[in-house]
Amino acid sequence: GSTVVMRGFKKGNLYMLQGSTSSISESVSVAKKNIHDLTYLWHMRLGHMSERGMMILSRQQLLGNHTVKELRFYEQCVFGKQHRIKFPKAQHSTKSTLDYIHSDCRGPSQVPSLGGGRYFLSIIDNYSRMTWIFIMKHKNQAFRCFKEWKILMEKQTSKRVKRLRTDNGLEFCTKEFNDFCKAEGIARQYTIRNTPQQNRVAEQNSTGES
Repeated sequence: GSTVVMRGFKKGNLYMLQGSTSSISESVSVAKKNIHDLTYLWHMRLGHMSERGMMILSRQQLLGNHTVKELRFYEQCVFGKQHRIKFPKAQHSTKSTLDYIHSDCRGPSQVPSLGGGRYFLSIIDNYSRMTWIFIMKHKNQAFRCFKEWKILMEKQTSKRVKRLRTDNGLEFCTKEFNDFCKAEGIARQYTIRNTPQQNRVAEQNSTGES
């Protein structure tokens, strides 16, 4: 059958629970009883502080009368303090416009444009840093926008797009997009998943960073 966890009575719109409140001393004694290693207890209280750091606090009498013991190895501490190595700033050597193109797609935005678009495609020329923005209603319009931009720019500059750098978003990895670039002789460069730092030029443009 059901197990009774707590009893109470209704008073107006409230339910008054019947029970007792544990005092602070009782709570502390329970904690001490359950956690025998006070060094580990302080280690957790101080946000997984190192043994050396706790020894300094102990000498300053900031841990009460507790003497810090040797701290055992905890795998969780190592994993919790891991961090990524800083990404080196990428250098892209270009001699002319359209030699190297960066592109990124962002959205959906909370507020649509006047035309109902919630996504935008940014295209940046690495040499001139000139940027083009295309507002889209759907991400799958990215290929059409890039194709139209390519035709326009190659007609105006009499130059050819040679390399395109993007992330691995599905809008850039469709068979239609890949076949088009292959037919036009455009070399593709993709960033590693979850590393926007590798597409810094397009990412900074999309987020408004400088």
